[in-house]
Amino acid sequence: MRTLLAAATAAALLIPATAARAGDPVMPLGEVRSGMQCTGYSVVRGTDVASFAVEVIDVVDDRASGSGPRILVKTSGPAVDETGMGPGFSGSPIYCADAQGVPRSIGAVSESVGEYGGKVVLATPIEAILGNPVDAPHAKDARSTLARARPLAAPLTVTGLNTRLGAALQRAAARRGRLVLAAPAGPLGSFPVQQLRAGSAFAVGYASGDIGASAIGTVAYTDADRVWGFGHRLDGVGARSLLLQDAYVFRVINNPIALGEFAGTYKYAAAGHDVGTLTNDALAAVVGRVGGLPETIPVRVSAIDLDAGAKRTVATDVADESGVDQPSGGSMLTFLAPLAVTQAAGTVLGGSPARLTGRACFAIGFREARRPARFCNRYVTDAPDPLGAGNVVAGAASTDLLEALALVESFKAAEVHVTGVDVDVQIARGQRQAFLLGVRLPRRARAGEKVAATLRLRHVRGRAERRRVKLRLPSDLRPGKRRVVFTGADVDAAGGDLFELFEIDFGFGGSGGKLGPPSVRSLLEQIRGLARYDGISARRPSSDPEDFDPGEPSYRDPRLRISGRAKASIKIEKRRGRR
Repeated sequence: MRTLLAAATAAALLIPATAARAGDPVMPLGEVRSGMQCTGYSVVRGTDVASFAVEVIDVVDDRASGSGPRILVKTSGPAVDETGMGPGFSGSPIYCADAQGVPRSIGAVSESVGEYGGKVVLATPIEAILGNPVDAPHAKDARSTLARARPLAAPLTVTGLNTRLGAALQRAAARRGRLVLAAPAGPLGSFPVQQLRAGSAFAVGYASGDIGASAIGTVAYTDADRVWGFGHRLDGVGARSLLLQDAYVFRVINNPIALGEFAGTYKYAAAGHDVGTLTNDALAAVVGRVGGLPETIPVRVSAIDLDAGAKRTVATDVADESGVDQPSGGSMLTFLAPLAVTQAAGTVLGGSPARLTGRACFAIGFREARRPARFCNRYVTDAPDPLGAGNVVAGAASTDLLEALALVESFKAAEVHVTGVDVDVQIARGQRQAFLLGVRLPRRARAGEKVAATLRLRHVRGRAERRRVKLRLPSDLRPGKRRVVFTGADVDAAGGDLFELFEIDFGFGGSGGKLGPPSVRSLLEQIRGLARYDGISARRPSSDPEDFDPGEPSYRDPRLRISGRAKASIKIEKRRGRR
C-alpha cells in the first residue's frame, strides 16, 4: 500500500503546474442578489465532485458575523437532502450565472447557522477568499472568531489506528473538548492521484504515512498551481508549512441533530496523496500550492514480540514547521510520535495480556547535535490496559517519548530542529519480577564499596532463590555498625497515556514563561536523563516517615525486576588514610 501511494504521489508531482487550468470567473459581492438560483459543488462519495442546488437568501453584513460579510444560502438536491451539510463541506464552491449566463464563483460554504437539517448555511464571498495570498507575509491574529455563526471546521482526522486505539483516542479527545475522528487510511487498493479543482475533497495534512493526521474540507477555488479552500481558518495563524493532500470521502454521516460527541453531519473521509504545500492559514481561507512538498520529520517505530517473533513497524512523516517559527506554538510531532509508539507496541502481541516485560529505546535526532539524544527504559507490569493503548508497556513507552518531546517543546534558549525520531520496543509475555525477602552482607566493609552479598528472592508465582551478587554500599555510611535499607523497584502501573497527549493541546504551546533547558547540551542531557534506574537502591535508615529518598544504585538485574524491601547490618571500617 505504501509503495503504491509513494509511486502515485511521485507521478503527481511530475505534472507541470501549467497543466492546471486558470482560475474561473468570479462575481463581486455587490452583484449577488437575494433569490439567485445557483449551483454548489462538493464530494459526497469517493472522489467524484457532485452538484447541488443553491438559493441565495440574503447577504449578511459583518455585524452578524464579526469577520466580514457572508452570503446566507439554502442548499437542496440529492447530494445534500438526506444529510445536510457539516464539517468537510467547508470550501464547497458556489457558482451563479451572470447576466450573460456565464457561471461565476460567488464564494464557498463556510459556516453553519444551527438550523435543523444543516441545509441553510453561510458562504464566504470569493473576494474574501482570494484576498489571501499563497505566501503569508506574517502571522495573523487567530483570536478573531465569528460572533453568531459556527465555522464548519474540519475535525482532526487520524488514520491508520487499530479500531480499539482509534475509539480510545476519540474518547480521550472528547474529554478534553477536542473533536477527533479515527478513520481508515483509505479505500482498499488506494485511489488515483486527484488534480485539485473547485469542489474537490482535499486535506491539510500534519502527517502522512502509516499514521496520518489531517483536516479535511473542500477546494473553493484554483488558479494554475494555487489552491484556496475551507472558506474559513484552520488555526488562523498565517504562514504555515503543512501538507496539501487530495482526499477520499467514504460517505457523509447523517447526523442532522448533532447526536453524541460529534458536531452533527460530517464527511467520513481520509487524506490520500501528498500533492503540495499549504502555506497560508488565513481567517477566510487556507491557501497553498500544488507541486513541491514541505519539510517533514520522519518517525519510525519498531515493536517486536519476543515470544512469537512478530514485528510491527509504524512509519509516519510529520510536517516540520520550524522554518515558519512554529506558528501554532509547537509541533504536532509531540502528539503523533507517541501515538505511533502506542499503535506499534499495542498491536504487536495480537492481544492485550496484563503480565508483560518490555524494553524501549528512544533516539531523537537534532540538526544542532552530531549524535541523537538516546535513552532506554525497561517495563514490567501486571495490570490490564484500561485506556485502549493495547497494553501497559505500549502506554508507558509512549508516555516516556511524550516527556522527551515535551522537553524539546519547552526549549527556548536556542533554535533546535528535530531531524528524526526512532523507537525500538521489545515485549515478552510474563511478569519477570521477584521480591526481595532478605539480604546477607559480609561482616565488615567500607562505605561506597561493592561487597559480595546474598539475596533471598521469591519469584512471582514461582520458586524461591538465593543469589550471590555484588552490592554497592551507600557512600555516606559512617564508621561503626550500621544498618542498610535495600529497596527494589515495583511494577509499572497503568498511566494516563492517551489522555496525557491532550494535556499539551495537541502539542501546541504550553510552557508559558519558563525558559526550559538553558542550552542545547543541557537539553540533550535532560532527554538522556529520562532513562530510569529500576534496580535495587541502598540507603541509611531514616527516622523521618516522609523521607522517600530511594538511596544510591546498588544492584540491577538486566533480566529481572526485583521489588520489595529488606534491611541488613554491617560494620563500616574507616577509609584508609583517615584517622
